[in-house]
Amino acid sequence: MSKRETLNWSSVFDCLANDERRAILSFLVDEDGQVTIDDVAGHLAVDDDDDTAVGRARVQLHHVHLPKLNAAGLIVWSRDQGTVRETTLAYQLPVGAITTAPVTTAQGTETQQVSD
Repeated sequence: MSKRETLNWSSVFDCLANDERRAILSFLVDEDGQVTIDDVAGHLAVDDDDDTAVGRARVQLHHVHLPKLNAAGLIVWSRDQGTVRETTLAYQLPVGAITTAPVTTAQGTETQQVSD
């Protein structure tokens, strides 16, 4: 008999509705393993050489994004070790669910997709 995990799909969809959380998931899947919070913050920061920008990204990760992704079952976050890794559920999501692709307008120009 197989054991079926119960997921809160509302939490998963809420996570996927945010560009930064999709970027975090995409980064983790690409890295294929455990990374540090500093690695993720550097990836999210507008300028990874700017300590202030990386610090702001770290605060957002700690207080907003990582708790939501962890609660949804998409990542495993070790606060004590300062590490994060994707779960098997993150690998089961369609590629398009964790990337933000440009949207082509009726005039044929590309614009960036925006989400909450």
